[in-house]
Amino acid sequence: MIALGIVCIAIASCQKKDYFNDGGLSGQTDAEKNMSTYDFLKSRNNHMFDSLVKIIDLTNGKALVNQANITFYACPNPAVMRFQRRFLPSDKQAPRPLSKIGVDTLTMLLKRFILVNNRVSLERAVADKDKAYKDNNTDSLIIYGTSGITNAGSSVRTSADYMTYEHRKIKVIDSINYSAGMQTHNLITANAILHVLGNGANFSGGLKLKYFRVNDN
Repeated sequence: MIALGIVCIAIASCQKKDYFNDGGLSGQTDAEKNMSTYDFLKSRNNHMFDSLVKIIDLTNGKALVNQANITFYACPNPAVMRFQRRFLPSDKQAPRPLSKIGVDTLTMLLKRFILVNNRVSLERAVADKDKAYKDNNTDSLIIYGTSGITNAGSSVRTSADYMTYEHRKIKVIDSINYSAGMQTHNLITANAILHVLGNGANFSGGLKLKYFRVNDN
């Protein structure tokens, strides 16, 4: 029994050290935390951001993702591929090369995933669900976090905290909404806090939760 207890403690310690509470890989080194956002994305050994890095290169967007005091929602390769296949991720459909897509379009989409003048952690999103932020296109949006403590008045955690987004298109013109969760939270770079979107996300889906335009009444 004693040996079993030691094993359980060791497993729990490893999980706490190596993983965020949402299951995303953690264990950042100090060197990684001191990297720019661009260098951090490019340095990943699993190459999960290669398509995103290519978009940043095509749009000369290093300055955008490396600007100070931002929150950046990073799209993994499958999310970019879904965009390249026009929302129809079929293996039979040839993806549009990123180099054939307009630079203005890629830049506008990239800016949707950047919150300026704010580092919004998962904990902050959970604590303040109704705060509006500005993305790099000056659109207003609300980032929504859900607490793992699901019973009102309780301090007992029944699940992990998590953050979701919903791209709500303009009503009447197009009422289709796209939503997705995130697989990793609270990564740190020299200039930003990063959250990694799930593989089911779509680069063209944007990050517009409870979306409204600046000039709306």
